[in-house]
Amino acid sequence: MSEEQRFTVSQFGDEVKRILVVAAHPDDLETGSGGTLALLIARGVEVALLLGTDGDIGTHDVSFTRETLAAARQQETLAGAQVLGLKEVFFLGHHDGELVADLALRAEVAGIYRHWQPDTVFTFDPSWAGQAHPDHTAAGRAAVDAYMPSKMELYHPEQLVDGVKVADVKRFFFFGGSNREGEITIDISSAWATKLAATRCHVSQFGQKEEALQWLAAWNHETGKCCGLEYAEAFHPMQVW
Repeated sequence: MSEEQRFTVSQFGDEVKRILVVAAHPDDLETGSGGTLALLIARGVEVALLLGTDGDIGTHDVSFTRETLAAARQQETLAGAQVLGLKEVFFLGHHDGELVADLALRAEVAGIYRHWQPDTVFTFDPSWAGQAHPDHTAAGRAAVDAYMPSKMELYHPEQLVDGVKVADVKRFFFFGGSNREGEITIDISSAWATKLAATRCHVSQFGQKEEALQWLAAWNHETGKCCGLEYAEAFHPMQVW
C-alpha cells in the first residue's frame, strides 16, 4: 500500500461494498465509526445499521419515561442516519442495559444478515477487556456468533422466504478501540464535521452545547496522535473462514 493510502479507507479493500453496523445503542455508530463510514459512503459503499436497543435508560433527565426516551432516540437515530447517508436502519427494540447475546438475539442478527446481505460487518469487539458496557459486548458477541449459522440453510429456514438467501458475510471490523496492536487507523479529519453533525442529532444524549462533545474530539485526536493525524478512528480486523 502506498504512503498516500496508509491512513485512508482504502485499507478496507475494494471488496467492501455493503456494510452492516451492529450496534447496541443510538449514537454508537456515530461516535465509534461515523467519520470512517462517511468516507466510505462518499466512495459509494452502502451502509445500514442494526440497533440492538432503543437506548431507553440513557438519560439523567427524569422528565422522560422509558417509552418517550425510546421514541426520541429512534427519531435521533434516523436523523443521524440521514446526515451520514445510511441506506437503512433496523431497530430490534430491546431494553437498554438488558441486551444479552442469547440464541434469540443471534437469530435476529442472522435474519438481518440474510435480509440485507452485507459483505462486511462493523461492530464492537466482544473479547476486548477494555469494553466497559455489557450491551456493547452483547452486540459484538451476537454479531460474531450469527456469522456461521446465518450461512446454513437449515438454520431458521423460516427466514429464507420471499427470495431471502443465506448470508455471505466475509469480514468483520471491530470499532471503538484506540491504537491496539494490529489495528487499522483511519484519518477522519476531512469527515470530522460530518461525524460531529451526525452525533449532534442525538440531542437527548449530548444536548446542544458545543462543549458536550469535547470528549469525542479528545478521543479521536488521541487516536490520531501517534500517526500525526488531527482526528482518527481505529478498527481491529477479525479473520473469518
